[in-house]
Amino acid sequence: LANLFLSICDPGDQVVIPAPYWVSYPDMAGLAEAEPVFVPSTRADGWRIRPEALEAALGERTRIVVLNSPSNPTGAGYGRADLEALGEVIAAKAPHAYVVTDDIYRDLVYGDFEYVSAMQAFGEALAQRVIVVDGVSKTFAMTGYRIGYFAGPSDVVAAASRIQSQTTSGAATLSQAAALVALTDPSVPAEVAKMQEAFTRRRSLVLEGLAQIPGAEAAAPDGAFYVFVDVSRHTGQGALHADDIELAQWLLEQKLVATVPGTPFGAPGHLRMSYATDDATLAEGLSRIGDAFASLPTA
Repeated sequence: LANLFLSICDPGDQVVIPAPYWVSYPDMAGLAEAEPVFVPSTRADGWRIRPEALEAALGERTRIVVLNSPSNPTGAGYGRADLEALGEVIAAKAPHAYVVTDDIYRDLVYGDFEYVSAMQAFGEALAQRVIVVDGVSKTFAMTGYRIGYFAGPSDVVAAASRIQSQTTSGAATLSQAAALVALTDPSVPAEVAKMQEAFTRRRSLVLEGLAQIPGAEAAAPDGAFYVFVDVSRHTGQGALHADDIELAQWLLEQKLVATVPGTPFGAPGHLRMSYATDDATLAEGLSRIGDAFASLPTA
C-alpha cells in the first residue's frame, strides 16, 4: 500500500479514505505528501459510506480512493450494489483517480455477505483504474511472513516495483515459498473453511455477549475478525474516563483485557475488539468487560 501511494501521488494530491479506517492509511498518504480526505460512515449504515458522502469528498485533486472490504476495524463489507453505486460516483466526479481496494479479509466473511471485487462491480472504464491489494496474512493466518501483493495497471506496477527495489528490496525466500504453498496447495481451502467456521462461531459468541453489556453497542460485522463497539456512554463529560484511549488503558490495567481504542481509526468513543482467539478466552474477556462496565458511571 505504501508503495502504491508513493507511486501514484504527487505533492498536494488527495487520497479519499472512508472512516473508520485502518490507522496506516492517512500516514501513508502523508508520506507521499498527499492530503487524506475522510468520508464518514455510521453504525446505522453498517459502517458503509453513502454515495452522496463520497461525492462530497471527491474533487479535481483526488488521486486515490481507498476502499477496504471487509474493513478493519469495523468488519463492514461492500456488496455488489454498494460498489456499483460508489463506482458511478467515482467515474463521474473523479474520472482520473485510481481506486485502491484493500481486500485482505475477502475470504473471511459471514452470513449472507458475499465478497465482490470492485473490478467485477465497476464499469469497464473505471475497472481499468482499480488496484486490488491482498496478501496471505489473514486468510492463511500468516501475518509474520509479511507477504502482500497487488494487481493493477502495468505502469503502476512498474513504478511500485522501482520504489520497492530501493526500500525493502524483496520478500524473504522462505516466506515466498510458504505463500506459494498457501495459494496453490489443494488441501488449504478446507483448512481455511475450518477457520471461517470457528470465526463464525466466535463472532456469534461475542455479539451475544456484548448484547448483555449496557453501554456496549455494535453492528454485526460482515467479515474480518473484529467487532467495533460504541462505548461512548462510558467516556466524556460525566463519565469516569475522558475518552476511549483512557478507557482501553483502564480495561488493560484493571481487567487485563486488551482492546484497541477507536480514536486512531478515526472513530472516538469506540473500541475495536478482536475475536481471533479461543472461545474460552473470549467468554472470560466478555465477562470481565461486563463487570468493568457495570462499575462505571455513564455519561
